[in-house]
Amino acid sequence: MTYFSLTTPRRQALALALLLASALAAARADEAANAANSANDAPAALRLSGFGTLGITHNDNSDAGAIFSSAQKRPAGQGWSANLDSVLGLQLEWQAGANTAFVLQGVVRAGDDLSPELRMAYLRQQISNDFAVRAGRIRSPLYFDSDVVEIGYAYLMARPALPLYGTVNSVASLDGADLQWRHNIGDTALLAQAYYGQSDYRHRFYNLDPVQAADASLRNIRGLAVSATLPNLILRASHSVIGSYTMRSAQVSQINGATAQLAGALQASAANPYLPPALAAGLQARAQSIRALAAPFDSRPLYTSVGFDANAGDWRLLGEATRLDSRSAMVGKYHGYQFTVARSFDEFTPYVSLARQRRASPALDTSALAPTGLDPMLDGGLAQLKGGLDQAARYADLSTRSISAGVRYDFRGNMALKLQYDHLQTPGAYSPGYFAVSRLPIRPTVNLFTVSLDFVF
Repeated sequence: MTYFSLTTPRRQALALALLLASALAAARADEAANAANSANDAPAALRLSGFGTLGITHNDNSDAGAIFSSAQKRPAGQGWSANLDSVLGLQLEWQAGANTAFVLQGVVRAGDDLSPELRMAYLRQQISNDFAVRAGRIRSPLYFDSDVVEIGYAYLMARPALPLYGTVNSVASLDGADLQWRHNIGDTALLAQAYYGQSDYRHRFYNLDPVQAADASLRNIRGLAVSATLPNLILRASHSVIGSYTMRSAQVSQINGATAQLAGALQASAANPYLPPALAAGLQARAQSIRALAAPFDSRPLYTSVGFDANAGDWRLLGEATRLDSRSAMVGKYHGYQFTVARSFDEFTPYVSLARQRRASPALDTSALAPTGLDPMLDGGLAQLKGGLDQAARYADLSTRSISAGVRYDFRGNMALKLQYDHLQTPGAYSPGYFAVSRLPIRPTVNLFTVSLDFVF
């Protein structure tokens, strides 16, 4: 099946019109079905629901495209674009029995040329009053809002803060299972979710011309999320461990081949009996260090999140602290946070938000690739690999901070209009942050203005 490309404003407008028409038609059908079910006084075995965001964003920076995830095919480049936020999702639930349900959820995103993606496909079995198990494909539970990250109506702002959520949005779903425990103590609802699974996606290298994609695989994803819902406060904490993260592409294969070849050449040089012992030992140590540079994106990441959502009268406070430890020298370790304050005036809710993702580990050490002074051809190869890895390390720096201001207008049930301004900044001209960047240096500040319509049905 062929899907049209959203490469012009006219096609983007047509796509948004089709999304809106289909959403409203589905909403009318769902309302009719609900009315019929109410009249019959019996629950529906089949239930269709859905969600959508019709959003258009203006980007003032020609160097940096705004992206929702590292898998996005078409960034929101300079000018107006629907690629960042526009999405339509449909969900079908079949209540096969009193304690058994099947759920399917699919989405299409404007930034992915409206190609359909299956986000959920699972069996849910209630085991007891407190315990339930789901098996199949479930939404990612890594961060506070990651399980509803595409359901724009579910959260206050136009989108969860890109400096934090950009790094986990690529892991949209897990193929596996989770065990949920729900229990009420007074007016507090407790939920504990233990999960296990795997995930695959296509990670895009926007700095290559044409853009290339690598096969990214996450295996043995396991974690625990715990939340407490009180009348005016939600608390949530989660910790996830990824047994292995691998990235495979032609470019990674070239790096692996070069490291093996250069490490072998250094090992052969170290075997020269005429070399001083100290120099030979140094060459052997450098050979080992170069071998360690193979598959530089492979890692065993740890994700940790602690967040809250509090209401005090007309005021609302939201916050989240995150930690990403990739356990990879190339990708690094990051500390992040977001804090949002909002106040409601009837249907209008203005808000201000701060967010930051900061690298907390040094850049990749490529000192082992320094010239040896023994062989010009060997030194040339070392210099070439060092240049390539140093460039890759610069593109791997995700450090970004943002300040956002906007207003949400809940003008009717299940629909909200949002206006939002974002000022995002990377640490410098040679730090791409979480943007689609084709070259360095760049202008390190990006201003986005977004108008979006969120709805559920």
